[in-house]
Amino acid sequence: MFHLLPPVSSESSIDADLSAHPVLANATASSPYLQRLCRYRPETLQRINSDGAETTVRNAIECANFCADGHSVDEVKKTLRHCKSDIHLSLASLDLSCTWDWDPVTRTFSEFADKAADTALRAACFKAAESGWIEWSDRDQPVLGLFLLALGKHGAMELNYSSDIDIIAMYDPDIFPSASRSAGDAAVRIIQLTAQILEQQTEHGYVLRVDLRLRPDPRSTPVAVSTHSADLYYESVGQNWKRMAYIKARPCAGDTVAADAFLKELEPFIWRRHLDFWALEDIRAIKNQIHSTGGHKGLENPEFDVKLGRGGIREIEFFAQTQQLIHGGRHPELRNRRTVDALEALAADGHVASETASELAELYGLLRGIEHRVQMLNDDHTHTLSHREEQRERVAHLCGYAELAAFDSDVREMREKVHTHYSALFHSPDQLPGVEGNLVFTGVDIDPGTVETLESLGFSDAKGVIADVQSWHRGKLRATKTQRSRQLLTALEARLFQLMSETGNPDAAFDGFKTFLAGLSGGVQTLSLFTANPVILDDLIAIFSMAPRLARDLASNPNLIESLLDGGFTDDIREDTCGYVGGVAAVQTNHDLSFEDAMNEVRRNFRDAHFRIRFRLLNDAKLLADAGHCFSDLADTCIRALEPHAIKAAEASLGPASGKWVICGLGKLGNRDLTARSDLDLMVIYDPDEGASSAANFFTRATQRLITSLSAQTEEGLLYEADMQLRPSGRAGPVAVRLSAFADYYRNDAWTWEHMALTRLRVIAGDPGLADRVMAEKQAQLSLPRPKDMLIQDAWDMRQRLLKERPPKNALDVKLAKGGMMDVEFLAQTAQLVHPEADWGDRTLETVLPKTVEYGLLSDGELRSLMHTYVMCRGLQAYQRAALDRAVDQTEWPEALKRITAKALNVEDFEALLSLLFQQQEAVWSIFCKQMQPETTEWISPSR
Repeated sequence: MFHLLPPVSSESSIDADLSAHPVLANATASSPYLQRLCRYRPETLQRINSDGAETTVRNAIECANFCADGHSVDEVKKTLRHCKSDIHLSLASLDLSCTWDWDPVTRTFSEFADKAADTALRAACFKAAESGWIEWSDRDQPVLGLFLLALGKHGAMELNYSSDIDIIAMYDPDIFPSASRSAGDAAVRIIQLTAQILEQQTEHGYVLRVDLRLRPDPRSTPVAVSTHSADLYYESVGQNWKRMAYIKARPCAGDTVAADAFLKELEPFIWRRHLDFWALEDIRAIKNQIHSTGGHKGLENPEFDVKLGRGGIREIEFFAQTQQLIHGGRHPELRNRRTVDALEALAADGHVASETASELAELYGLLRGIEHRVQMLNDDHTHTLSHREEQRERVAHLCGYAELAAFDSDVREMREKVHTHYSALFHSPDQLPGVEGNLVFTGVDIDPGTVETLESLGFSDAKGVIADVQSWHRGKLRATKTQRSRQLLTALEARLFQLMSETGNPDAAFDGFKTFLAGLSGGVQTLSLFTANPVILDDLIAIFSMAPRLARDLASNPNLIESLLDGGFTDDIREDTCGYVGGVAAVQTNHDLSFEDAMNEVRRNFRDAHFRIRFRLLNDAKLLADAGHCFSDLADTCIRALEPHAIKAAEASLGPASGKWVICGLGKLGNRDLTARSDLDLMVIYDPDEGASSAANFFTRATQRLITSLSAQTEEGLLYEADMQLRPSGRAGPVAVRLSAFADYYRNDAWTWEHMALTRLRVIAGDPGLADRVMAEKQAQLSLPRPKDMLIQDAWDMRQRLLKERPPKNALDVKLAKGGMMDVEFLAQTAQLVHPEADWGDRTLETVLPKTVEYGLLSDGELRSLMHTYVMCRGLQAYQRAALDRAVDQTEWPEALKRITAKALNVEDFEALLSLLFQQQEAVWSIFCKQMQPETTEWISPSR
């Protein structure tokens, strides 16, 4: 592919010295960097002309290897920079003239990097010794225990023209000769100075860019790492991509004896004699991540990252390294640092066809040559052939091409060949379709191809997502501490990101999954469940995109996911208990349970049942109408299950019960219309046995135990917040109310709002006979005539006071908003009080409102407005409370939640739903004002 550059045109303007070097002279027309070097180091041109480029290279390397003792840091910096300039100019001459191919070019530059790194380290150590940080008596030997490991292309002796060097700096604290500073502090300061000597930009340029991020956990560890902590890290958190990195590791500076000893200790981590199944799957998953789809799609694009792009250098390196990891533990002859040597060894051992190895080795050299020329343009650390033709023409010219079209065609052909071999590696028929491009979360750099892929999938902060996933792979979460959990995560990632994209709101889905994963105490069991049951993962990602609250609940109780394995999702939601509600109910008759055991047993089954209701509600819009009844039935069952245990707990300290009691629900519980986050409005009523003087004390204690059983936080969590403020006299009254006192209070002392609340009272648990008497007393109280104008005035005043003291939080506070749920409920309750003689049936809102039309209190149109608005408000509240932590306005609703809510309420989209809601609320507020303002007579005098 590479050709000798043609002779320079006579029309070119070239200095006299440069004209003696036609290859470089012609190259400077395409390379501003080489042009600057020729101007900056004319003496080097003269030496190349007189002594030859090879001799000039060797002299520069020897110069870089001078002893740093006696020279200032500034002198070392200057000398190394001059050496680097001479190396670059000489190697460009040898490379572009086709005197050398890529192999000796990369070896030579790597050799220079070794000498420069060692000189810089020695200069930093001299400075440290002079400052008293370390003791260094034998200056002819390196500082004991301090060394640099070269990795990546540097470790493989394959540095390209403008590479950075990947190094890990380590010290052995057992032998490192620290003095006035601790070993760690001294080592860090030495390495910081070493890096500065090499990479600081001065008037003479720089020597090498230094990348120290391949060290263990680079975001939280210092630039110099102790060998002890490194050993511990690789034993506990080492990832397979780290093993790949260490294939190329070698000592390049400092105490090479200590470095060799460390690498020897690390061999079992790098080269495993027995490769377990999960490691193999992890390697396969990393391969699939790098390009999630096969084929040659995108190869025709002339813009190309030679290193990371499809059909590029990384694919050849991965082709070799993965098979080295798999087989190198048992076959030491495969442990080669250089990629082409590894391909040759793999072919010799029969793991790769010899034709494949030979072709990939040739292609590797050609791609490396292109990479050199891309970097020769401006000494930039870039690997990309630009989409701009004039930039590619310069690279093509440096490769000896006269026509860009021929260069582009040859590059495309090379890429196709590379990618064909790469795609066949670990070919898997179940490879995930639909995700185009890279998904790479290994290494320390953010892969630009992965950024592009995630952005195409709809993620707004692709780099942030990559950083999060990289931290997971470094074991930063409890769920990813173990190697197997990280391997499972790797295998799931392509599917995860596809599913997140399909939700329409991948950011919300990722945030939900991130919250879920962060809350897990361990990851293997849950991630294995996702692997074995991909449908569950599909459903959960959809839920995470709309319900951050559910994600947090699942994180704290991951066993809830197992309830999804029980089926039953095609059943009527009211029958979909899968035994969980039955498990709650069984506690009622299990008299052998202690009070604490009863509480925990109810909570365990409640969690699963409550989760299933929420999960199904968020997955199936048709279930909205029954959700309130399901939540209420579950609450009823919990109360009934714990009621006998509360009595038993009171009897344990006070003796047998001296009477009977019932537990009543009010508010949403009384109306059988609970949501996922409703508290329980409760009232306890008892009737003492005749002559029993201690009944009040007993039932007070029993009520306290009941409230504890419902509201206490145990190791299994809590059930509900219980609210007893609706009892007679509220907080000032006893927690358990005697039946006679109940009747007397509502007859003589209750406020209008308390009579309104009474309309929704129903008995949930307790003695059946007393339950009948309580409901009869309720009916009797609500049947008493009261001053109608006073009732309306009171109801109006109370609503106005609530608007002032508890205004709606935002437009979607459907309970408190004008024309919202409270106004509809007030109308229904006031109607019952104003017309006590009417038959209001079971007094639920769904029964009462139609009867207002029957009794001539409302028109058919007004009824439709009230019912339609209430259904919309109730639906919005149900979804909000199932999915979110608090009432938020529409801007904070996840898009997926908006879609399911609109669908459940039979509206085209969420914007249309809000428009209709606000319109209907205006109509309801108008009806409320018309009927409830004191001067109206509509409620008092029905039309018939």
